[in-house]
Amino acid sequence: MRIISWNCAMGFAKKRHLVEALQPDVAILPEVSMKAITESDVPFKSWVGSNPNKGLGVLGFTDRTYEEFPAGRLLPWHVPFSVDGINIIALWAHVHTRQLRYVRVTHEIVDRHAEFLQHQPSLLIGDFNSNTAWDREHPGQSHSMLVDKLAGMGLHSVHHRQEDVPHGAEVVKTYFHTKKLHFGHHIDYAFLSEGTQASLVVGRQEDWLPYSDHMPLILDVERAANRV
Repeated sequence: MRIISWNCAMGFAKKRHLVEALQPDVAILPEVSMKAITESDVPFKSWVGSNPNKGLGVLGFTDRTYEEFPAGRLLPWHVPFSVDGINIIALWAHVHTRQLRYVRVTHEIVDRHAEFLQHQPSLLIGDFNSNTAWDREHPGQSHSMLVDKLAGMGLHSVHHRQEDVPHGAEVVKTYFHTKKLHFGHHIDYAFLSEGTQASLVVGRQEDWLPYSDHMPLILDVERAANRV
């Protein structure tokens, strides 16, 4: 199963062909309009947001078994759903209030859906807008603490496991602020249940930077772990 996550920086209608060329089963799309999702002719679609021009969308392109679950009190933004028995939370973490923002939003989402995410296999994927480099800005709810929390639930970043690199020391960047190569950060992640075989590719900046300041995550889940 191929799952991609790409913050397309709005204007999805003109970029949809780029997503479809990757041949995903599921696409996680932060910063997409409600219209782009609701008017898509696909087997599964979901959108959440407060601005109809800029929310979080999910598209299921292939004939699989989809089920959406309640998100609870809305946080900006997440969609819990399943595809063929894999529990997935699509994520675009940004600012809710001055205190509840970025990684702190993700902590609350993870806490709220802890039971859902501990189902095997599970996936938390999207634009987290966080990195260990900014831990000092979020005492008590830092990115490093989030990584540890997810590890305690059996979820690990596929990129970091695959490349054997610690959080905060990423060579590959997923986001380039103002599209400048020297302002690169790693802030998009796919945390997958241990025991689930998968590979992840980060889109190359020379291919994707003309279209967005984020690079897509292209995740191929090869074999699901036994459910518990």
